[in-house]
Amino acid sequence: MKPSPSYLTRNRHGTFYFRIVIPRPLRALLHGQREVRRTLKTDSERLARKRARQYVARYEAVFDKVLNMVERDELGLTEADYQELMELVPDFSSPQNESNPAEPILSDKEIEARQRRREIERLLTGAYGRPIPTELEQTAQQLLELSHAYQPTELRAILPKLRDELALGRLTGTRTASALPAIHRVDPAMANWTLYQVWQHRLELDKADTAEKSGQANYGGSLELNERFARVMTVLTNHKPVCELSKQDWQAAYDTARKMKVGAEASIDPPTPRDDLLTDDPEQMVGHERTNAFIDAIKRMQHHARTLDLTAVREDELRIKHVKKRESARTRDGKPFSAPDIEAIFSSYIYRGTPPANRTKAYPFWFWLPLIAYFTGARTNEIAQLNTADIREVDGHPCFDFCPDDPKAFEAKRIKTGEARQVPIHPRLIELGFLEYVDSQRQAKQKKLFGDGLTYLPPRNGETDHNKEGWAKAASKFFNESLLWLNDSGHPDRALSFAQQ
Repeated sequence: MKPSPSYLTRNRHGTFYFRIVIPRPLRALLHGQREVRRTLKTDSERLARKRARQYVARYEAVFDKVLNMVERDELGLTEADYQELMELVPDFSSPQNESNPAEPILSDKEIEARQRRREIERLLTGAYGRPIPTELEQTAQQLLELSHAYQPTELRAILPKLRDELALGRLTGTRTASALPAIHRVDPAMANWTLYQVWQHRLELDKADTAEKSGQANYGGSLELNERFARVMTVLTNHKPVCELSKQDWQAAYDTARKMKVGAEASIDPPTPRDDLLTDDPEQMVGHERTNAFIDAIKRMQHHARTLDLTAVREDELRIKHVKKRESARTRDGKPFSAPDIEAIFSSYIYRGTPPANRTKAYPFWFWLPLIAYFTGARTNEIAQLNTADIREVDGHPCFDFCPDDPKAFEAKRIKTGEARQVPIHPRLIELGFLEYVDSQRQAKQKKLFGDGLTYLPPRNGETDHNKEGWAKAASKFFNESLLWLNDSGHPDRALSFAQQ
């Protein structure tokens, strides 16, 4: 009878097993494991031989490849080589049974710790998986501590620098390696940058990316909002240079962001004190949606600052909580305008007839939009998108016909509630000549009631079902941001809210 191959064995129950000896040079990589032994799950010698030959070919091919790398010792094992070898590790032991339970699933923190350890092993030994010599263990622990502030994906680039700094510190004797802080080579040109300059740097990168069609560099509304956020971030960090912000400073910025008050203005020059932006009164705090958007903006700026080596503090090291739904009398019912607010709005040069010297033109919507909003309660976009055909008689009374178009239609009109309605035109608007203005637009064959000065802003990312831009963007920009349309006692930040009430 032909003898069984040396790699084939049988237990006392008649089941065949595969066995192969691990080459001596590879045992250190596999924690001293001497052989591979695994069940072939059969008592048929013919089938066992067939399966064993497949295992032999597989294992010997991997062993030969790794041995060749180790003997040449050029660049050590690559990550792919090490992963290929480690795929065999679960089979380098007897089959699992009740007395030999499976290895528990590692947590994210344990996985990250293992990744960090392996990168240091690669740096100190030249290959993944090689045991770190005893004399280098102290260096490995120091590198683990110094690299804690960096992401695992950054370690391959930063670890050699940290190792060199450790060696330099030992040679010069200027500082002990154990006391060496994490290294941040700050560009001198950025040493005094606040978060506002970090935002400006990111904006310039966005502008340089001509392939990108969205984002703050391409949309005025997004740009203005992010610029305002950048000013507030700078105030919440007490106008400090980013490279001087400690972990406690970052945490304080996130915590105080939850307590910002409505209407507070942040200035870089002159610097606004942080306390001027904060309140402990829930009724005066910014709504939860805007607050959460601002917190996310801080996280983006912190991440960008880290890419510039201005800070080593990571977002996941901080306690960052988003604000849950926040309601107040102001957010539920809206804040009504006071008599001085109304007086300020309607006493501007638009209604007094004396434009400033630097104004060479005016648009009809400047005059009519606040008046129509006052007498109808319609929203800004509902008024801005009106066609001349939307002014018509209903049962003998002139009315506004607020009606939506098909969302897929060209430059579609939309109504927030989705319900069309007819609103009678107030007699005061008729006295002021509104119907005559409508007739003049019709005679000029104008489709849009306020086509002079207002244009349709296409939706972002090609979405047409819910266009937040529409016809109101230019109107919102003028009434919210232009200081010239009001007199010195006006409140331009309240104008758009007025138009929406």
